[in-house]
Amino acid sequence: MNHDIMPVMLGRNMIYESDWITLYSDQVKMPDGKIISSYHKIHCPQEAISVVIFNEKNEIMMIQSKRYITSRLEWEIPAGRIDTNETPEDAAKRECMEEAGCSLKDLTYLCCYNPSNGMSDLKVHLFAAKVDTEITDIDKNEVHAKQWVPKENILEILKENRTQCGVSILGLLYAIQFYL
Repeated sequence: MNHDIMPVMLGRNMIYESDWITLYSDQVKMPDGKIISSYHKIHCPQEAISVVIFNEKNEIMMIQSKRYITSRLEWEIPAGRIDTNETPEDAAKRECMEEAGCSLKDLTYLCCYNPSNGMSDLKVHLFAAKVDTEITDIDKNEVHAKQWVPKENILEILKENRTQCGVSILGLLYAIQFYL
C-alpha cells in the first residue's frame, strides 16, 4: 500500500471483542502527517450476504424485520452473516429460507460492497435469484411479515423512505439496474 496517499496504522487498542464484532481504537497517521490518536474501527470477522428474490411476476420479496437497534419494523431484503465453513451461496440459500421461507433457483452473484466503510470492514456479497418454492414458515424472532412487491413499486418505497436499511437500499437498486 502506498503510504504517501493512504492513512497508516501506528498502534491499536482492542476495546471490545465478540464472535460478531471487534471494536478497535487505532492510532493513525494521515497522509499529511497528522496523527489521529483514536480512530475507531469496527471489525466484522464474518462476511455477510444479501439477496434480492424475484418471482415469476417480476415481484420482489420484502421481509419486515424486527430491528432492535433502531426500534423499528423495517422492510428489507433477506440478509445475514456467512457462518464459518459456509460459502456465500450456501449462506444466501439458508438466509432466504429462514427469513422469507423461499428456496432459490438461478442464484446469481451481483457484487460485493462495504455498506459502512468509514467505520466498519463488513463485506456484503449481493445476490439475486428466482424463487423456486415458498413456504409460510419463517423465523418469527427476526421477521414480522413478508410480502411480494411489484418491481415498479420498489423505487416508490425507496423514494418515500419506507426502508432505512442501507444493505437493502443498495441491493434493491443494484439488482433492479443490473440483474434483469
